[in-house]
Amino acid sequence: MADFSAVINSVPPVTRTLLIATASITFPCLLGIISPASVALIWPRIVSRYQIWRPVTSFFFGGSGFPLIYDFFLIYRNSSAMERDVYLNNTAEYAWLHLMLGVFILTFNSLVGLPFLFRPLLHAQTYVWCRANPTVKVSIFGLLTIPTSLYPPALIVLDLLTGGPMKAMGGVLGLLAGHLWWFISTYLPLYAPSHLRRPNPLAPPARFRRLFGVSSQRTTGYKAYQPEGRSTATANNEAVAAAVRHRWGGGQRLGGSSL
Repeated sequence: MADFSAVINSVPPVTRTLLIATASITFPCLLGIISPASVALIWPRIVSRYQIWRPVTSFFFGGSGFPLIYDFFLIYRNSSAMERDVYLNNTAEYAWLHLMLGVFILTFNSLVGLPFLFRPLLHAQTYVWCRANPTVKVSIFGLLTIPTSLYPPALIVLDLLTGGPMKAMGGVLGLLAGHLWWFISTYLPLYAPSHLRRPNPLAPPARFRRLFGVSSQRTTGYKAYQPEGRSTATANNEAVAAAVRHRWGGGQRLGGSSL
């Protein structure tokens, strides 16, 4: 039991929370203890019956079968790597990332009406990971190696082949949410033309940071990944880089083991 606790505690806190929440919602549904319909995103029941848990629980029903096992593995590996290597174990900012992704997904889903949002969140998280690791190669089932720039659309194609258009639509929602986060929080503060650059409006508020025991100082963005051999002009732009919080580093190799 002590060894099991050590394994659980070795997982970064936000990733651990995501895994536990997914297991807590999915496994009772699979065992027939509760119905998936009771955790699905059904707005009429939220509005008329005040079932306010549904916008949250809809993110944590992961389905069944081998895809569920594979998705658990993706969350454990990719999210752990991003929380440690990209967000540098900053629990407040990594939790805020997922909160904002959830808001974006709920907004986009108002046009689609998907009842479960687990896959959109997984795709959004994967997209952000890929943006943080642009030089990493990804091995898909040990058969095809592609750059991370192609990995999110490749997952959507796999969803289309294995689950049909609605499953692929979930991937599209996640990709849009992840790209919106990256565009606002990274591109505009760092890479946009100088006259368009703006401080990151998606930085976590001071009150939210204090919930995690973090300094109340509000950040204005985060330091995006800088590839080797960057230009002199980019290297001299330390004033902009200093205004950003995170180190978008090389991360861990996603294709280290065959998928």
